[in-house]
Amino acid sequence: MPEPAGDLDVDVLIVGGSVLGHYLAAELGDRYSVCLLTDPAGGDEALESDGLLSAGYRGTDVGRIQPARRAAGYWKLWAENHDIAYDAAPSLLVVPPDEEVARVRFWLDAALHVEREGPVPSALRGGSASSHVCFRALDDVVLDPAAMVRALRARVEDSCVTGEVVDVTLANDSAVDAVEASIDGQIVPIVARYTVFAADAANADLLAKVAARTRNAISRRERAEAARTCQAVRKQLQLFVRGPGLPLVTASVDGLQIVAHRASSTDVVWIVTPEIDDAATTLGPEDLRFTPQLDRDAVAALLGRLVDVSPLLEEQAATLRWAARVRRKTEHPMMAGPGAGAVGRPSPAKIESMGLEGFAALWPGHVSYAMIVGDVAAERIVEHLGRPGGFDHADVARLARPGLTLDLEARFVSEDLEWKDWGAFRSWFSR
Repeated sequence: MPEPAGDLDVDVLIVGGSVLGHYLAAELGDRYSVCLLTDPAGGDEALESDGLLSAGYRGTDVGRIQPARRAAGYWKLWAENHDIAYDAAPSLLVVPPDEEVARVRFWLDAALHVEREGPVPSALRGGSASSHVCFRALDDVVLDPAAMVRALRARVEDSCVTGEVVDVTLANDSAVDAVEASIDGQIVPIVARYTVFAADAANADLLAKVAARTRNAISRRERAEAARTCQAVRKQLQLFVRGPGLPLVTASVDGLQIVAHRASSTDVVWIVTPEIDDAATTLGPEDLRFTPQLDRDAVAALLGRLVDVSPLLEEQAATLRWAARVRRKTEHPMMAGPGAGAVGRPSPAKIESMGLEGFAALWPGHVSYAMIVGDVAAERIVEHLGRPGGFDHADVARLARPGLTLDLEARFVSEDLEWKDWGAFRSWFSR
């Protein structure tokens, strides 16, 4: 790689390879010189998600549902415009008979569209929900998250630079002067007219660097407190079941969310998640060097609940494999924890300026909100910058590594997971 000639000057620096970071880079890249700096160690919450962009059917607050419904609709249009397949397994809602009337009335009040499907799908027959009624959630969208990121990254490949932020310097405590990044062993100061942090759970640590560089003692304390309370990193158990005979079914049933994707030409994979337990939620900075530990009892309980719902799995045990992990899910602090339901005016997303000019830290709250937050941020950035600064984008392109788009894959097809034979799960728990 050629050595950069001093500082790297750009109009916009976006730190973070999230869906939001890619979307914002794509929106601004035709007008401005953009550098999208991604740190592989930071992970990617989108690629770790199940790909369900929920319109809010499972919620209980109309105020929270409306932005979710709009966000899912935007992604459906986006997928159609980019020829990306979606809803390989349409989203189903499996409801106990005694809740049917109340749930349907609530969905109608929330302007959510449903279509009665009748009996439960074959994958759930004979299980604990076999007598329930089934509706299709017409406003939900099921997308392969890797397909989303690949499509976005293809538009900005010559802007994507891989590196780690090592320091942030400020100009008179009022603006970001430069972001110093380690790129292939070199320290490269990136000087941008506008700086954006869109790095999911890594945002808090980046903001802590800003606070540490603040000279004024009062401002430093305020910014340190903002970094400490800016986000809630929730931990969600994920169970993966993979095999050639699994039916394509995406369903919300008895407190479980099952999302199905094609993992190969022959295999289907289910991603199964229970309700989130906020006992392990972290407020503020999260140490991303460590993978959250699996609770064997929680995994065993989830496996048991899944088999109760879908006895089909026991019938196909000889051909199935399974794996489990804990994913991070970064949200606005007011949306997590036991008091979240009492928030009167919920805000699924967050934009934090830290009182700095030409700066914003962004949290979409969920991958489905990335487009809405990205559009709002892009409008603010254009208003702030006005005309392009006339920087040579070739300087960014020389640091970029094109071709990485094809290597992007969703976590649920990764061989890095510790896949085990389905029939051996009891011996795994006895260790």
